[in-house]
Amino acid sequence: MKKQILKAFLVIVVLGFAASASATTSITGITTIGSGANTFTPSAKVGISITSVPTSYVAGSCHVNGTFEYATLGGTGLTGTFTDTSKIYKKAIPAQTGTVGAPTPQTSATELQGSGWE
Repeated sequence: MKKQILKAFLVIVVLGFAASASATTSITGITTIGSGANTFTPSAKVGISITSVPTSYVAGSCHVNGTFEYATLGGTGLTGTFTDTSKIYKKAIPAQTGTVGAPTPQTSATELQGSGWE
C-alpha cells in the first residue's frame, strides 16, 4: 500500500515540478503542487525527498519509526545501477533523530543517491 501511495504522489509532484528547470525539495508538511491551489500532505511522521527536471525525477520517502525507506525514479537519461523505472527500491532506513522521517537526500534527478538500495 505504501508503494502505491508513493507512486501516485510522484506522478502528481513530477507534473507540478515539470514547469521548472530543476526542483529539489524535502516534503514534511502541506505542500502546494504546481501553480494552483492543489495541495499534498504526507502521512504523519513521513518525509519525502525529491529532485526533478523536465525529463526525469528521483524521489524517496520514509516514516520516522519505519524499518525501510523507499525510492523510485523515472524519465529519460537515468544513470547508475538502479534505473528500472518500474521498480520501487528499498533499503534500511537511515538513523532518525526528529519527529518526521528523513530519507536519504535525493540531489540528482537522474541517479538514486545513497548506497544499500535493493
